[in-house]
Amino acid sequence: MPIYNTKFFWCYAPLRFIKGASFTPSCMSLSSCFPAHSWLIPFHLFSHSHSLTVYNLILLKTRRFCARACTAVFWYILAQAATSFSSFLASLHVIYYLKFDSEQLIYYLGYFCFGPSTFEIILVMSLSFKDHTVVVTGAGGGLGKTYSLLFASRGANVVVNDFNGDAAQKVVDEIKRGGGKAIVNTSSVTDGDGVVKSALDAFGGVTILINNAGILRDKGFKNMSDKEWDQVMEVHLKGAYACTKAAWPIFRKQKFGRIINTTSAAGLYGNFGQANYSAAKMGLVAFTKTLAFEGAKYNIKATVIAPMAASAMTETVMPPEMLANLKPQFVAPFVVAVCHPNGPDASGRIFEVGAGFIAEVRWEQGRGAIFKPDATFTPSAVKARWSEITDFSNPRYLKSLAEIDMKGNRETALKASTNPQASPEVRFDGKTVIITGAGAGLGRVYSLMYSKLGANVVVNDVSEKGANSVMDEIVKSGGKATTAICSAEDGDTIIKAALDNFGTVHVLVANAGILRDKSFTAMTEQEWDIVLSIHLRATYKVRLKLHIRTLQLISRILVQCAKAVWPVFQKQKYGRILTTCSPTGIYGNFGQANYAAAKAGITGLTKTLAIEGAKYNILANVIAPTAGTAMTETVWPKEMLEAFRPEHIAPLVGYLTSQGWLCLARASLKCAQFIASQIMPKSPVVCLNYREGGLHKPVGNVAAVMASLLKKPYTPEDVVAKWKQITVFDERATHPTSTSEAMQQLIENFENKGDDVKAKL
Repeated sequence: MPIYNTKFFWCYAPLRFIKGASFTPSCMSLSSCFPAHSWLIPFHLFSHSHSLTVYNLILLKTRRFCARACTAVFWYILAQAATSFSSFLASLHVIYYLKFDSEQLIYYLGYFCFGPSTFEIILVMSLSFKDHTVVVTGAGGGLGKTYSLLFASRGANVVVNDFNGDAAQKVVDEIKRGGGKAIVNTSSVTDGDGVVKSALDAFGGVTILINNAGILRDKGFKNMSDKEWDQVMEVHLKGAYACTKAAWPIFRKQKFGRIINTTSAAGLYGNFGQANYSAAKMGLVAFTKTLAFEGAKYNIKATVIAPMAASAMTETVMPPEMLANLKPQFVAPFVVAVCHPNGPDASGRIFEVGAGFIAEVRWEQGRGAIFKPDATFTPSAVKARWSEITDFSNPRYLKSLAEIDMKGNRETALKASTNPQASPEVRFDGKTVIITGAGAGLGRVYSLMYSKLGANVVVNDVSEKGANSVMDEIVKSGGKATTAICSAEDGDTIIKAALDNFGTVHVLVANAGILRDKSFTAMTEQEWDIVLSIHLRATYKVRLKLHIRTLQLISRILVQCAKAVWPVFQKQKYGRILTTCSPTGIYGNFGQANYAAAKAGITGLTKTLAIEGAKYNILANVIAPTAGTAMTETVWPKEMLEAFRPEHIAPLVGYLTSQGWLCLARASLKCAQFIASQIMPKSPVVCLNYREGGLHKPVGNVAAVMASLLKKPYTPEDVVAKWKQITVFDERATHPTSTSEAMQQLIENFENKGDDVKAKL
C-alpha cells in the first residue's frame, strides 16, 4: 500500500506583464508599434522624407478615388489575413522573437498601405466576441465590472448581474455609451435559472459564464457563526453551481461553452480568519476540474482563476497602497483570452492572476512509500519511513484518477518485505479520540486501531446498530468506548459524549461521508446539497451547529465537529484534527461534481484550521484515501473492494494524529494508492522546509515569466502570444505554500515598468 506525499506545491508558470498607463488598441501610438530597436523593418523608413514618400503619394491618389466604405472593407480583409498570419507565427513561436503581436503586425501592414491618418482611424481587434453572450455575476463593480466592459468592447452581449441594481445599471449605461449591448440582472446567484433566463430573453442565448460573485465574512474559527459560514457557502459554492447548472444544457446543445470560476489564494493555501472562505474557494477548484472532464465532449471548457484585484470585497482586508497596484484591468485580459473560441486551452486548469502576474498552478506528487499490507503495517511503520513519504526529489504530475497505477502499486506492495517499526512505538494511552461515521468501513477500522493503541474511543454514527456493534467489539477486546448516535452535524452532542464519559477529547477524525454520483447534467439540486452538507458542514460543526440546505451539509459535518472541539483543544493547548478529502477532490472526476467540490472544500478548511490552531498546538491534516467501504461499494466492482481494504488506511491516520507528530501540519496525504497532499500552508511547527509536506504539493512551477509590454496593461492577444511561457514548468518554477508567499510574487511585479516586449527570463 503506497503512501504518497503530494504536497500542494502550487506549480506556478507565471507571466509578469508590465503595469502602466491605460491602453486601448484605438489609441495605440505608432511609436509604440514601431520600437526603435526593431530590426524587422528599419524605423527610419517610416518617415515621410524617406522611402515611404512613394507610398504616400500612391495613397493620396487612392484616397481620391476610393470611397471610405471600400477602404473599410479592404481593411477588414487585410486585418483578418494579418490575424491569421500572426496566429500561424505564434504557433511557430516566431512572434515572440520578432517582438510584435497580431495588432502590431496589422499596424505595420496598415501603415504601408494607407499611411498614418487613415490607419489610425480603423482597427480590427484580433479576439472578437461578436455574436457571443456573456453572463457576469457580481458585475456591479471591481472585477465583474471590468470583465463586462472588456467583453462588451470586443463585441459581446453582456448580462450584468449584481444584487445592487443601481451599480449594475451604471455598468450597463457605460457599455451602451460605448456602443455595446448589455442588460441588468438583479437575481441572486443561487437563482441560476433567473440569471440565465435574462440572457435568453434579451439575446437569445448564452455562450460564456463568469462566476465572479462573492462575499467575505472573515472571523476567527472559534468565533465564526453558522450564519457566517452558510452565507459564504451559499454565494460562492451554491451560486457557482446554480448558474452553471442553468447554463449547462444550453452549452451542451450548442456544443460550445466557456466557464470561469473564481477561487482565491485563501482557498489554495488557507488563510487566518477565513475558514469559510477557504473551504468555499477550494471547493470551486475541484468543481471546475470535474466540469472540465464532463464538458470536454461538448466543447465546454471550464477554468478556475485565483485573481488578486482591488474590489469592494478586498478593500475591507487590504491597505490602500496595495490596492492601487492591484487593478482589475490586470486580470480581465487573461479571462477574455481563455474564453475566446480560438483562445488557449485552459480547461480544468488553475491560474493565479494579478498585478501583471500570471501563474499556472498544478499538483505535484512525490513517489511515496509502498508498505506491505500485513500486520506490520502500523502507525509506527509509517513513522519509520516518513522521509520517503515526503520525498519530492522525483515527483509526478498527475492530471486525473486514470493516471494512478492502482494495480501496479498493489502488486509491488504484496511483494514487499515486512515493514520496519519506529521506536518508541506510536501509542494513544490516555487520549480520547472522536471518530465520525464510525459504524462501518473506515470509521470502524479507525476505532479498532485507536482502541488497540490505548485510546478512549467515541464512536459516532447515525446508525445505532452500527455504532453499538463497534463499541461492543472494542469493549470485548478490553478497550474503552462510548457511542454518540446522531448526525455528524450535531457536533455539540458528540463532544458532550466525550466529555461526559472521558473528561476531555484530544483527537478528532472527521470521516463521515456519502456519495450521490451523477453526471452534472442529471444532478439535482438536492443531490448537490446533501453531499455538500454531509462532508463540509459536518466537519465544521463538531466544530458548529446549523441547518441549511444539503449543499452546506458536506461542509457542515467537518465544520460542526471541529467547531465543537475547538474550545476544548484551545484550553488544553493540544489537539489533533484529521479530515478526509478524496482523490476526486484533488483531480475532479466525471459524475462527481458535488462530491469533488465538497472534498476539496475540506482541504481548504483544513489548511486554515492548521494556521489558526498552530499557536495552540492544534495540528490539522487531510488525507485522500482509497478504500472499499459502504460508500464506495455503490460505484466500485467487487475485486476493487477486496483489494483496497480500510485497514490499509488506518496506520497513516494513526501517525498523523499522534502526540509525536509535529511536522508538516496541514499536510494532505494520499494513501492506498492515492495521493496524500499537503494543502495547507506551512505551519510554525513544520520541521521540514518543503511544501512537499503532504502528498500533493501545489506545484507552483510558476515558470515566472516576467513579460513587460510597452508600459501598458497587457491585452488578451498578449496572453495568447505568450501562452507557452505562462504554462511552462521549468527551473523558474516556484512552490508557494501560503497566501503570503503567493502574494509576494505579485508584489514583486509592482515595480515592473520595463519597456521591452521580450519576456524577462
